[in-house]
Amino acid sequence: MLNYIKSEFYRVVHSLSTYVTLGVFAALSLLVNCGLAIFGAINPAFAYNTTSFSMQFLMNIPTVFVCAAPILVYVLYENVGKSGALKNAVAFGISREKLLLGQTVVSLVFCLAVLAVTEAVYFASAYAFLRFDPAISAAEVLLETACALPSALAALVLAVVCVNVSDRSFVGVLIWMAVFYLVPYVCRWVGYQVDFFADIAAWMPMNFMDMQNAEVIFWRTGEGVLKCLVAGGAGIVVFGAAGWLALRRKEI
Repeated sequence: MLNYIKSEFYRVVHSLSTYVTLGVFAALSLLVNCGLAIFGAINPAFAYNTTSFSMQFLMNIPTVFVCAAPILVYVLYENVGKSGALKNAVAFGISREKLLLGQTVVSLVFCLAVLAVTEAVYFASAYAFLRFDPAISAAEVLLETACALPSALAALVLAVVCVNVSDRSFVGVLIWMAVFYLVPYVCRWVGYQVDFFADIAAWMPMNFMDMQNAEVIFWRTGEGVLKCLVAGGAGIVVFGAAGWLALRRKEI
């Protein structure tokens, strides 16, 4: 499996799409702060060209960390189900379980690299171009990021599974969206009438990370941090097991 992981890292490092993806994410983070700075320069009365507002903007969309994971996985493995790569790997004696684990490891390292570059550019551009306001600091965003990582990892595992079990990218994306968006929404909606579903919905990342519906900011309380760890850990186990079972039954 180590040889497979090394070969995948080699492919990723020498792939143009890797650097294009890094550039796109970094450019988007830079665009936010440049836009605020430009509006502030044009209009002296503009009150949002501050570092505090920039940090709050990112804090208000915590689900971006979860949603970014499948995008990055598909950059790496979009055609793996129909390119013959799985068949070749299995032919060389790599078990399907090791394939799934290897792809997860490579995807995780890639995602963390993109996250590190993106947030570094975001913080640097915010403090370079915007008026300093100590009300909300980068440390708060980093704490939010750390709490969102378990759920993002669960989303990553599910994305790796979807890539491998579905020959069509569109189908895999639909499966991922159904699990992470449709199911939590249905549970929350039914939970308005049935307490049991309300309790389940409260532990789903897309519900307790939704700043419009969350009662408290999830990473500032012990209960919120516990939800992050439990929901993320449970998702990793469930999606990993489901992927293992599905991949064993899939004809390669």
